[in-house]
Amino acid sequence: MRLRSWAAGWLGGLAYAGGIALARWTWSLEVVRLRVSPPGLPPEWDGIRVAHLSDFHAGARGVPLRLLRSARAAALSFAPDIIALTGDFFDNGVPVDVEGLWAGWPEDTVVVAVLGNHDFRGAADAPAGIERVLRDAGVVVLRNAALEVRLRGRRGWIVGVDDPFTLQADEVAAFAEAPEDDAVLLYLAHSPSIDATVPVGRAFVALSGHTHAGQIRLLPSGRIPFVHVLRRLRGTPPRRDPPVYRGVHWLRGMIVIISEGIGVSRVPLRFRTRPQVVLIEFAHDQRLDVPCDDPRRYVTQVGRERGLADVVQRFLEAAHRPTARH
Repeated sequence: MRLRSWAAGWLGGLAYAGGIALARWTWSLEVVRLRVSPPGLPPEWDGIRVAHLSDFHAGARGVPLRLLRSARAAALSFAPDIIALTGDFFDNGVPVDVEGLWAGWPEDTVVVAVLGNHDFRGAADAPAGIERVLRDAGVVVLRNAALEVRLRGRRGWIVGVDDPFTLQADEVAAFAEAPEDDAVLLYLAHSPSIDATVPVGRAFVALSGHTHAGQIRLLPSGRIPFVHVLRRLRGTPPRRDPPVYRGVHWLRGMIVIISEGIGVSRVPLRFRTRPQVVLIEFAHDQRLDVPCDDPRRYVTQVGRERGLADVVQRFLEAAHRPTARH
């Protein structure tokens, strides 16, 4: 009996420790701050700030509204010129009450969004419905289109496409809306499925999400093992897989920054990834005007903060609170 009791206590302790660890991975918000100096960046755009939020999955198991609010608050505290929202707003394309999460942005901030693969799930009119929700909240939704912006007195463009992973994107049409002589500051695509359809060197920076960096990351790359086998077994329609899954890369003559996202999908857990907000400050550096395929030349991480969302903090405090004895 004593051995059995000891074993039960030991296993219980392991389960408790594992639960705490998974809770930290799943709900410990990470805020990453980057200084980005693309080659050829106009000097007027030195200091432009962009907050990147992706993969909200509102309504999914394991995605508390407090976590989404914490991510929004982190973005707003950066005082960005642009807030980029790169898709998967509602899990499986089913809108839920998010208590004004998408509304109430600062008047002098450009808030722009593209749709993700989850936003195309559900009913046939789901994408249009989600687009309407966002537009009513003051968000510009780019669906294979470009947005003209004036930043620090200089005209530029933000190009955004529908989800490339599910073959919804039309990059040619989207980039065609931006005059060739004008600079494209940002290219927004939910999935980093960047291939020959994206014109070389047309944008300074691409922002994507979608991958969750693997969510339960078993491989360093963030790729999901045997995903093609699983798709064949399930009869999944064709997909355009991304060439990269996490981190910062140089593809098609631009800097590609992939967010690990905020919410979760299918499994309400994360492992070796965290919900993430990416904060970018552009810096003009004339020494870097010659393109190079090493993104470390252009991107410097200047800060990384991690903190538990309120919901997890309360859970941990409750778990460690002494139990009253009667």
